[in-house]
Amino acid sequence: MATPASAQPTSGAEEYLQAIWTLLDEGGPVTNAQLAAFLRVSPASVSEMVHRLEREGLVDLSERREIRLTERGDGLARRVVRRHRLIERMLVDLLGYEWWKTHDEAERLEHAISPEMEEKLAERLGDPDSCPHGNPMPGTTRRRWSQPLENAPPGDPMVIERIPDQFEHEPGFLEYLDQQGLRPGTTLRLVDRSADAVVLEIDGTRRSVRPDCGLKVWVRPAS
Repeated sequence: MATPASAQPTSGAEEYLQAIWTLLDEGGPVTNAQLAAFLRVSPASVSEMVHRLEREGLVDLSERREIRLTERGDGLARRVVRRHRLIERMLVDLLGYEWWKTHDEAERLEHAISPEMEEKLAERLGDPDSCPHGNPMPGTTRRRWSQPLENAPPGDPMVIERIPDQFEHEPGFLEYLDQQGLRPGTTLRLVDRSADAVVLEIDGTRRSVRPDCGLKVWVRPAS
């Protein structure tokens, strides 16, 4: 029997809805194996929670066992994602956190704030349209086209638009980007890429960075 629409999901269920929404937003489809890798939990734990969300009317499973959010599940997921990104903005804009330190703090706080506090926070922050990592607020009209750095034309000036949410979870990755000067809003040029490194030019200086940056840093044309 499905849970009544008025019932609120637990923080654990919200975490799964947020993860499913994030993976779908980055191009889907979403499977149990992808969720397990994303959340760093066992396949058995994912299977149990997905079936629970299905019973509660928050997700559907396709014939190919791909996970899709129902209308209600999508609405709840968007609210969690919005709270998370607003909290990240608060940490940077109001409390002076480094942009790369916000993800874990927001994960701890996102389930605790009330809808009233969420709206007050958005008002205080000037209704921001993105988080500190460049990812747009759900529902915002600001969704500039971007692509992985590795697909950018070599030599053309590009601006770092965002670091997709699915890569924020990787321990130490955002801090590494900060140390390399790869922050949202930075202008750079792709010089070369190989299996061993991505070579960039930033402010006239060449530097080599980890090859996975080519996939995980998303850029748009500078002009």
